Amino acid sequence: MAEESVPVKENTAVAPEIHEAAKKLLTRRFKFIRKPDDSLKRLARLGVERVAADMAAHPQRYREPEPEAPLPEVSPLDPLDILRKDHQLPALPQVFLELQQAIGSRSTSADDLAEIISRDPGLTAFLLRMVNSAFYSLPMQIDTISRAVTVVGVNQLSTLAVGTSVMSLFKDVPADVIDMEQFWKHSICCGLIARRLCRMSGKGDPERAFVSGLLHDIGQLILLQVEPERATAVHAHARAKDAVLFAEEKTLLGFDHATLGGMLLRKWNFPYVLVSAVLEHHHPKPGHKEAEPLLVHCAETLATGLGVGSSGEFFVQPPSPEAWASMNFTPEQMDEMVEDLDEELEEAFSILLDR
Repeated sequence: MAEESVPVKENTAVAPEIHEAAKKLLTRRFKFIRKPDDSLKRLARLGVERVAADMAAHPQRYREPEPEAPLPEVSPLDPLDILRKDHQLPALPQVFLELQQAIGSRSTSADDLAEIISRDPGLTAFLLRMVNSAFYSLPMQIDTISRAVTVVGVNQLSTLAVGTSVMSLFKDVPADVIDMEQFWKHSICCGLIARRLCRMSGKGDPERAFVSGLLHDIGQLILLQVEPERATAVHAHARAKDAVLFAEEKTLLGFDHATLGGMLLRKWNFPYVLVSAVLEHHHPKPGHKEAEPLLVHCAETLATGLGVGSSGEFFVQPPSPEAWASMNFTPEQMDEMVEDLDEELEEAFSILLDR
């Protein structure tokens, strides 16, 4: 990991001791990657450079929390019990429900969809900002939702609208439980990388890949919102044991956040491909007809390896050999994958996090 160096922009130059600290952190973060191929080794080196720059700019993010002694006890839980607590789950906005119904109807036209979206000024402004951003890089300015639907497509825009509407539902998670800005930065990064993988591989749909990545860790938010004590206790156990978070969730709770997230999206009548992408983002099933679960699985490895934001999971998950091989990664493609990513991330953060 330390043999080669990746060019760093002048504004990200850091002191040697910080760079060395970043190397140590990344070595630990990749501990479960037993036999990395050349592309994973390149990812680790890219991660060192990015984390070193962030460590220099934001040292407080890298202070290890004091270990809890003794560790709190955690009793198992049935995920269905969480989903039955409707009064504690976030309430879906009316525009979301109307969009879901419209998308499921064969008689819905582009004008119908545009009319529903236009009733929500916040969603309208957000979608117009997104369509006019580098996310699409369209050659013309789009100034109405009707035009956006025509240019981008009914299914694509509705997927984006429904998926991003979910972000506004989780404003009550306490800041001392999780840093929501860092959580969404990780999720947005995962979505953008899944979208890039979609285009690079020619598999899947770009908007579905983005929304799948954006929502892949939604199960964590539900667990933190409905069972904050249990959730924070599991995090404490994972940190103390140097264990992968989703594995510790299964051990202590009997299920992991991917299972809970998939069940929640199914309860909310999300399209099957989004449900399966969230449900399987740690363990994609072989032989999938849809590509999004594989794209999100690989994007999760990339986003965590690069150290963009934080979902609460410290370690880079070992990717499924079949899923990873299906992407045909090379070190050069890894460089291409992160080229101009910072610019795209910054613009996406400003649009999605300022809603």
